Amino acid sequence: MIAKNNKNLFYFFLLVFITIEEPLLAYIGPGLALGTVLISLALILVLIFVIIAILYYPIKKALTKYKNKIK
Repeated sequence: MIAKNNKNLFYFFLLVFITIEEPLLAYIGPGLALGTVLISLALILVLIFVIIAILYYPIKKALTKYKNKIK
């Protein structure tokens, strides 16, 4: 019985917190924004380099095998 009341109370407070809107008076400075942009670019570059690294060695091996076959 107590657990059911706590669960209902939890849902009530969840509903109240979701429905009440308050403006957030927060300032995101240029330093934080610049860091976020740079980290995003770094992650994209790392993913590109990983894809290139994964594809480079099999292609290189196939080309050397092809060149040796021609000779």
